[in-house]
Amino acid sequence: MEYVEKDCTIQHEGRSFESGGAIVTPDFIVAYPGKRNILQDWHGKEIGTWHATASWPVRSWVGTTMYQIRATVDGIVYTGRGFGEGCIYRGKVKKGGVA
Repeated sequence: MEYVEKDCTIQHEGRSFESGGAIVTPDFIVAYPGKRNILQDWHGKEIGTWHATASWPVRSWVGTTMYQIRATVDGIVYTGRGFGEGCIYRGKVKKGGVA
């Protein structure tokens, strides 16, 4: 599956804010972990599943816990990091790459 999300702009108090949205390629992924381990695009559309395989404390304005995340989209397994539910996740194809 190759997927590039479009139209990720919101208007707030007369100003426009734009996100890059989700991207899924055979090599890497940018997506958003959601509730009940559903992996989503920026608009909330389900594109796969995810779960945290490890976590550790960090000092960041984004959050206090970083997660190692394993995501599966169309049978392809990705591994990467993110701050968990509702935050951006970036990963690459895991060695072997198949669920």
